[in-house]
Amino acid sequence: MKATLTFFTALLLAPLAALPATITVQADQRLGRIEPMLYGQFIEHLGCCINGGIFEPGSPLADTNGFRRDVLAKVRELNPPLLRWPGGTYTKIYHWQDGVGAKSERKCRPNLIWGGEEDHLFGTDEFIRYCRAIGAEPYLSVNMGTGTAEEAANWVEYCNGTGNTHYANLRRNHGFTAPHAVKFWGLGNEEEAEPDCGRLQDPNEYSRVAWQYAKLMKLQDPSIRLIVAGVGGSTNWNATVLNSLHPVADYISAHWYLRANSHAGLLGSVAAFDRQLGAFESFLGTYPPQPKNFSHWYRFPPRQGPVRLAIDEWGLWNGGQGGRTNGWGVEQTYTWQDALATASWLNAMHRHPNLIGFATWAQMVNVIAPIQTDRQNSVRQTVFHPLALYAKHCGDWSVVARCESPALEAAGPGQPLPALDISATARDQGAQVTLAVVNRHSTLNIPARLQIDGGSYTLTGGYELTAPSLQASNSVSRPTEECVLTRQLPAAVGIDAREFPPRSITLLMFAPKR
Repeated sequence: MKATLTFFTALLLAPLAALPATITVQADQRLGRIEPMLYGQFIEHLGCCINGGIFEPGSPLADTNGFRRDVLAKVRELNPPLLRWPGGTYTKIYHWQDGVGAKSERKCRPNLIWGGEEDHLFGTDEFIRYCRAIGAEPYLSVNMGTGTAEEAANWVEYCNGTGNTHYANLRRNHGFTAPHAVKFWGLGNEEEAEPDCGRLQDPNEYSRVAWQYAKLMKLQDPSIRLIVAGVGGSTNWNATVLNSLHPVADYISAHWYLRANSHAGLLGSVAAFDRQLGAFESFLGTYPPQPKNFSHWYRFPPRQGPVRLAIDEWGLWNGGQGGRTNGWGVEQTYTWQDALATASWLNAMHRHPNLIGFATWAQMVNVIAPIQTDRQNSVRQTVFHPLALYAKHCGDWSVVARCESPALEAAGPGQPLPALDISATARDQGAQVTLAVVNRHSTLNIPARLQIDGGSYTLTGGYELTAPSLQASNSVSRPTEECVLTRQLPAAVGIDAREFPPRSITLLMFAPKR
């Protein structure tokens, strides 16, 4: 007899109340709206993320814009609503005028951040074209390392200007009559990082300089939304920066990269991230939803809503496992273990909808990315699958959901981790409820009692992702192999129990009975 009970055997031998796990969804209790920008992506001039990734002029796989068609198709499957560029750390040496105009006249410069040379053939206008091709909002980060506030404001004019002015006309001369209408602008990147070539590692100095940037950029276009540079966790840096800049800071950024070699260690890091989000939520709640006594002499309006968290770099970085090497240990082949952690990470973000304004995975192609390429092929890495699945099928609202589950084996002393990790969402239209369940146990099927309160629901279908082992992976070196098994689940009139396979990601969609 198998040690693990099958779903039907469990139902025969035990009443529903005695099943190993219970999941309860309060479909009528909304926690808050999940911003669609939660599923964004990020590209930087690092390794083969851009050149040799999304952009490869002259390749037989490229279109007339130099965009890799095979990569473009996979990016459209991810369907990111937001794309961040040019960095990242690279922002600190990037001068936007190097990357506009005739390709033959663009300046090639050393990449003082990541090594090699940057030819700037992929610049502002190419980035905007790419955003339009994938249906994403553009998000630009300005240079506060070697740049100036005037340079940043000129970039806003180039992108968004509508008048008969120099940089707006320069954009028109480059073939773009309509403005690029870039809404999101980051004031630097990780400015506290002393090893980088920035100059604003003191939060008071950063705040002082950022105010000048904010003023000049907002005077060019008062409608833009500004992201100030923060750090993960509620630290003195964040408080100092927001105490000064909160009247104009729509968002404060923070970056999270999880590094762990073991399955339990990785999931423990996700749990720690979840707790940090709770602390961040309390911290940002100390700032008023709308600033008061904002002087009309600024000649632009203050922030028009609560300060939100921008997780504009997040991802798994385990020191480079396979793939190419670029000197920094960040060219990584992901395993199914990483995909399970990614789904749990998304669940955690769903549970804090009023905190997170947007998030962008770093990076979209190559390096530490859901898509991996070489000159002939491209593949979807394991983490691609939960990123695409959640973005497509999860709803607009986070709703209350509770789970009682067995603990993972070897989860670590004092930190028990449930084998089942969940989130629940609801749609604006049609009241569809989506339940996301990650069975993080490596070997055990877990039967669970399901209950959806707040209405009478029927299962309309779903999806189940599994892989042969925690270490299963897809790789561009094996382009025809796919380790992720995707099963579409059928509809059912009523469902009060379900078995979740080991190391699985399941999305169940429910609709009100008619």
